[in-house]
This record gives sequence, C-alpha cells and structure tokens, in this order.
Amino acid sequence: MPIPGTRRRSRLDENAAATTIALSADDIADLDGLAARVGVAGDRYDANGMAAVGL
Repeated sequence: MPIPGTRRRSRLDENAAATTIALSADDIADLDGLAARVGVAGDRYDANGMAAVGL
C-alpha cells in the first residue's frame, strides 16, 4: 500500500508505482494470517481523525 505524504520526488515515484502491484489470494491470506498472529486491533485514529479520513 502506498503511503501518501512525502517530501522527496523519489518517494513519490515509489508510492505511485506501488499502485500497480497486484496481490494474489495467497498474498492476502498470508497478510491476514500475520495480522491475526501479531494481534492488530483498534482504529488508527481517534473518532475525529477517522471522520476526517472518511471512515
């Protein structure tokens, strides 16, 4: 996933190129498994922040 917000042109180019990557079903399953093992939980932002990003 590209992360928006950068100060360098080279990073902008990397972020833009990341949008062309396609994940296979196995890739997604691996990522889901990793998230389950490390215990990812909760929202990234508080309620105001979530509203600001449209979530």
